Amino acid sequence: MGTFDGPDADLSSPSPTPESGQAGTSARRTADVLVDVLEAAGVDTVFGLPGGPISPLHDALLDRSIRTVTTRHESGALFAAAGWAHTTGRLGVAVVTSGPGVLNAMTGLASAHCDGLPVLLLVGEVPRKVHGKGALQDGSSHGLNVVGMTRHVTKLAAEMTDPAQAPLLLHRAITTALSGRRGPVVLTIPLDVAMAPQAAPRITAELSLEFAVTPRALDDIAALLGLAGRPLILAGAGVRGGGAPAMLRTVAERYRCPVATTPKGKGVFPEDHPQALGVFGLGGHPSAREYVEGGLDMLIAVGTSLGDLSTDGCTPLLKPKRAFVHVDIDARQIGKSYAPTHALVAPAAAFLGGLAERTPRLVPRPDAGVVRFAMASSEPDLLAPQDAVTELQAIPPRDTIYTVDSGEHFLFATHFLEITHPDAFVVMTGLGSMGQSIGGAIGAKLARPDRTVAAICGDGCFAMNGFEVATAAAEKVPIVLFVFNDRRLGMVELGHKAVYGRQPSYPITMDVGALAHGLGAEFVRVSKPGDLTRAAGILRRPAGPVVVDVQIDPSVKLPRKDRMAELKAASRPLRLVN
Repeated sequence: MGTFDGPDADLSSPSPTPESGQAGTSARRTADVLVDVLEAAGVDTVFGLPGGPISPLHDALLDRSIRTVTTRHESGALFAAAGWAHTTGRLGVAVVTSGPGVLNAMTGLASAHCDGLPVLLLVGEVPRKVHGKGALQDGSSHGLNVVGMTRHVTKLAAEMTDPAQAPLLLHRAITTALSGRRGPVVLTIPLDVAMAPQAAPRITAELSLEFAVTPRALDDIAALLGLAGRPLILAGAGVRGGGAPAMLRTVAERYRCPVATTPKGKGVFPEDHPQALGVFGLGGHPSAREYVEGGLDMLIAVGTSLGDLSTDGCTPLLKPKRAFVHVDIDARQIGKSYAPTHALVAPAAAFLGGLAERTPRLVPRPDAGVVRFAMASSEPDLLAPQDAVTELQAIPPRDTIYTVDSGEHFLFATHFLEITHPDAFVVMTGLGSMGQSIGGAIGAKLARPDRTVAAICGDGCFAMNGFEVATAAAEKVPIVLFVFNDRRLGMVELGHKAVYGRQPSYPITMDVGALAHGLGAEFVRVSKPGDLTRAAGILRRPAGPVVVDVQIDPSVKLPRKDRMAELKAASRPLRLVN
C-alpha cells in the first residue's frame, strides 16, 4: 500500500495547474490522457486500491463517469476484474500502487493468466529519478523489478518510460489482452510520467482478427463426424463467447452428437439438452464418464487445453480409435497432452460455425442425457452438500450466475448445479486459488446488474478473502455468498489421506456470522434440510451482500475417479537395491 509521505510519493515532478487536469484543455497530465484511452476502449468500471504512486490516475478518474470500486485487498481487485472479464468477455481493469500493492495482486494476475481472462493491471511506480536509489517501494528494474516478475504470468508487461508514448503503449496493452488467447497485461506508470503534461494524442486503433478454417478441413471433419458410431464433442471454456454456444447447439442437433463439457466449460452447452452428457473431469457426471469408458471412435475437443482437471489426469480413454480433432485459439495448447489427427488453430466460433453450415450423412444415434450420482447424508438431520446445492438453486432465477471457489464444494457445485446459460458458471480453475469467488461475484454483479449473482465457497476460502464482503457492502452490491462450512480444509485433509493413508487435522475455527455482521452483510445460518428453503425470502431479494453459513455434513464425499494415483506412486519410499 502506498503512502504520501515517503520517497515513493515525491510530487516534485512537473505538476499540472488546476485547469490542466481537466478534460478538454490543450495540456493535461499523462494520467488524464490514459483515462481517455480507457473510456474510448469502453471501460466503465475499475477495481483497485489507492496509494501515492498511483494517485494521479485515481485523481484523473474523479473527473470521469468511470466507476472506481475500492476493494479491501489487491487480490480482491484482480479477482473482481477477472469476474467482470469472465462474465462479459470485455476488458477487466484493476489499478493498484507500487511495492506490496502489485505484489498482493500477483495471485489474481496469475489466475487470470491461467484462465485466459483479459485483465489490464495498471501499477503506480516511484519517480524515474529515484530508481535504484533505495526509494521505498521501488519496483523498477533497479528495485523489485515488477515488470520482470509479472512477465511470466502476462501476455505483456512493460513500464511507461516516455510520457509521449504512454497512450500508445496502453492501446497496445489493451489490444494484446483482447486478441488471440486472451490474458492479462501489466503496465507500470512512474509517478513523474503520470504527472507530466502533454497534449492529447490523436490515435486511431482498430483491432481486426479474422480466422478462416479451410473448407477442406471442415468437409473432412463433417464427414467423419456424420459417420462416427461413438463420437463426442468435449467443449471447454473457449466455447463461451462469440456466439459459439449457439453454434455448438446447432452442431450437436444437426449431427446428433453427444456433448460433454470440461469443468471450466460447464454451461456452454445446456445441461437439460437431450444431447448433453454433463461434465467430464473433476466433479463430473457418471453419464459422461460411462460414455467415454464405452469407447470413442471420434473426439472433437474444442476450446479446451485438455489439462489435468478436464481429462481426469490425462486419461487414455480420451484417445479415440479413428479421429481426434483439437481446436483451440492458442497453438501452444495443441499436442500438449494428446496427439490429434486434426489440429486447428482457430476460435471455437469459427470452427463450429463452419461445421454447422454442413449437412452430413448421419448414422442413427440415441439421445444422451445428464446422469448425476444419487447420494444421501450419513445423518438425516444433517445437511448434505448435494442437498444444499439443490435447495439453493431452487431459490433464485434460472439464469443466476454462480461464481464457484476451490475446494470440496467445487465438486458438489460442478456436479449438482444444472447450468443452462453459457455465462452462468464462473470458475477460475487454471490456478485454483482459494477465495477468488467472492471478488469474482462482485465483478460479475457489477458487470451484469440485471442478473442474480451467487458465490459458492468454502469456510477456508472465506477465511482468506472474506473481507471483500465489506467491499460489496460499501458499494451496495447485492450478492449472496454461500459458505459451505465443514469446519476444516476438507479437500486438503481428504487428499492427504488418499495419498498417505492417514488424515491430518486442518481445522477452520471462526464465527462466520460475527464476521459477516462486522463486514456489513446480512447473515443467515442453515444446518438442516429445508433451512435454505425457509430463508428464500431474504435470498431472493438482497439489498446488499448476504452471507449464508451452510453447515454441511463433513462426512459426505462425492464419488470420483482417484486422480491421486500418480501422486501416490510418486510418494512411495524408494527401495535401494545393491
